Order: sequence, then structure tokens, then C-alpha cells
Amino acid sequence: MSDVSQPGPQVAGASITAKRLASGMLGYASGLPLLLVGGTFAFWLREAGVSLQVIGLLSWASIAYSLKFLVAPLMDAYALGFFGRLVGRRRAWILLAQTGVTVGLALMAFGDPAANLTLAALACFLTAGASASQDAAVDGWRVEVAGTEEQGLLVAAYQLGYRLAMLTAGAGALYIAQGFGWVGAYSTMAAIMAVVALVTATLVPKTPRDGEPNDAAAREGALAAPVKDLVALVKTTPIATLAMIGLYRVPDQLANVMSSPLYKDLGFTNVEIANVTKVFGVVLGIAGAFLGGFLLTRLRPKTVLIIGIIASAATNLFYSALASAGHSIAWLTATIGFDNVASAIAGTALIAFMSKLAASEFSATRYAVLSSIYALPGHLLAGGSGFVASATGFQLYFVLTFISGLPALLLCLAMRDEGAGDQRQPAQDHERAAEGGDGQGA
Repeated sequence: MSDVSQPGPQVAGASITAKRLASGMLGYASGLPLLLVGGTFAFWLREAGVSLQVIGLLSWASIAYSLKFLVAPLMDAYALGFFGRLVGRRRAWILLAQTGVTVGLALMAFGDPAANLTLAALACFLTAGASASQDAAVDGWRVEVAGTEEQGLLVAAYQLGYRLAMLTAGAGALYIAQGFGWVGAYSTMAAIMAVVALVTATLVPKTPRDGEPNDAAAREGALAAPVKDLVALVKTTPIATLAMIGLYRVPDQLANVMSSPLYKDLGFTNVEIANVTKVFGVVLGIAGAFLGGFLLTRLRPKTVLIIGIIASAATNLFYSALASAGHSIAWLTATIGFDNVASAIAGTALIAFMSKLAASEFSATRYAVLSSIYALPGHLLAGGSGFVASATGFQLYFVLTFISGLPALLLCLAMRDEGAGDQRQPAQDHERAAEGGDGQGA
């Protein structure tokens, strides 16, 4: 396995400020579709009278984010021909994926779940697939464009853009839907994504590895190389560490699927939900991201991971209390505030930890697999969340999701302080490298 203590390649002519700006824009592009196939879509589904069981099953669209490792080796090996040679391999893949997201959102705009649930579902899966491909390309760009000592700064910028996109796709979409309907909301989001693609194409610096092997044999070798590197990563990373990554965000993922139906069933209006969960919540999420980055500069990564899993799991007890309290703006505000700060800290810790593990010549493949490991268990379990919530009621359901954080906590406690894959690095290198973060919820 590559020695992750070695600084990554630097981009000639691209300052850290330019890289951070580009990372923030790409974070916005990655964050925009997430709620539109997740929480915001769940609002629309519940408003259209779709059952909890179906809402839970449609959350499986997010499994696409767990399968992005399948396309990542292609991104590491191929430059998309003339287009890739013209704009750069990483940028070419990013723009192709952003085009797919734009088309998918446009189709969702005209897939009214009340009239044509099948079209809405297919468009949702298409959007999620293109969004996951975009994430794989962006992850590879971020890890590859800068050395490990700059990764924390890029992740913090990415997190900021990501949260602002969630504000757009959350509060923005709900406000538009209130005045112009869901078709107007999703059409607007598709237009925004098209503009974002044009803007990011001009801001994103090229990486040093924008070339493509010239002959077929070389390309085959280039495609096999990331797979071999991935095998080396898995062999040298303790199973307990991989299990921790896989279970770390399960409490968040299980809560996210049923939180939107909960708000609707408790009688909150779109405007109330937008004001509290999407505006106030995003502001708290940004604050939580910076708090997580600050903690990573002062504490060991293991300690911040432990703080993150405890806080994010405890959030679900707030949701249980909200279900008991009913239509209470005070309880909703408290729940959303704690949730966003806790989730941001947990996401910051985990993404910085995985970025260190992913540092290698084949960063897109490595990071895609690691992020797939963290996303897949929760997304698979979330498909049955509607059946459990219907059987137990929201109060007990969220208590059960709180308990689901226990395995990850135990694995964090058992993990070596150095962190897997960084056993040759002093702890202070971790602290320099991780000053920001992000996460993913659906």
C-alpha cells in the first residue's frame, strides 16, 4: 500500500485558495441532488399520500452512493477521449455526471408521485446514480489535487458548499413548492444544477494525472492497477476499522428516511419545515462542521470519532421525544439544532479519516470504496424502515435507531489511536490534515 504519509501531488499554478473555492463549488454540486432524492422527495411522497413502506423502499435509490466504487476505476484509468483531453480527466467525469443529474431532476419534475409513481421512482434512481458518479469523480479530484496537509482545508470548503446546497435543495425547494408546486420546485433545481455545471467547469483546477494511456494494453493495465491498489488497502486495513466505517452513520441514515414523514404526520407545514429544518438546521450544520474541524486540530481523530457517534446517535432520542410532543415548534427546533451539529461533527471526523486512508495514486477508487463501505449498511437497512416505523410507531422506532449506534461506538473505542492505514504517521500529522468534513445522509 502507498505510504499515505507522503504528500499528494500539487497542481502547478493553483493556489490553496483556488483549490478551496473549487472544492466548495463541487461540494455544492454534490450536495444539491442528495435531498432531492432523499428528504425533500420524501416530503413530496408523503404529501401525495404515498405509504411509509413505499417511502422506505424508495430510499434504496441512495444505494447508488454505495456502488460508486464500480465506476471509480474507470475514472482513474480513462479520460473520456477528446473531451477528457480537452478539459481534463477529472473535470470531464464531473461534468458528465452533472449533466446526468440535471436530466434526472428534470424528469423528476414531471413525475408526480400521485399520478405516476413509477416515473417518479425511475427518475429518482437515475438522479441518484448520476449523483453518486459525480461524488466518485469529486472525491478523486479532492484527494488528488492537493497534499495530505491541505486535505482538511479542502474538506472544510467542500462541507460548506455541501451545506449551502442542502439549504437550496431543502428550504429553497420547499418554499418554491409552497408557491409554485413541486413541478416548479424540481424544475428550478434542475436549472440550478445546469448553471452549477457551467460554473464549476471554469473554476475547477486540473490535477496532475489528467492524461490517459495511449494504447489498449496500457489502458487495461491502468484499469487493473487501481483494483490491485484497492486489494492492498483492504489487506492492510484492520477489519474492525472497516466495520467501524460501515456502521458509523447507521443511526443518522435510519433517522433521515423517516424524519420527513414524521414532520408531515405531526402537521408541520412546508414553511415551518423549511424554516426550522432547512434554514436553521443548515446554519447549525455549518457551525457543527467548523466545530468538528476545530476538534480535529485539538484532539486525536479517534476521540473526535467517538464524540461524533455518541452525539449523532443521541440525536434520535430527540426525534422520539418530538414524536411524543406532537406539533411543537420548540421541540422541532431543539431536535434539528442538536441533529445538525452532531451530524456535522460525525461527518467531519469520518470524511477526514477516510481521506487519509484514500491517499494514493488511485484516490478515486480508494475513496469510493471507503465511502461505499460507510454508506451501504445504513442504506440497505433503511429500505425496511417504513415497515418498522409502521409497526412500532415513531417514538419506539427512533429509540431503536439510537441503539443502532452502539456497535460503531464499541468499534471506535477498540480502534488504535493512530487510525488504520496511518500507523507510520505521528498523531500530529492527522491533526494538520483534518480541519473540516462533511457527510452524507439521504
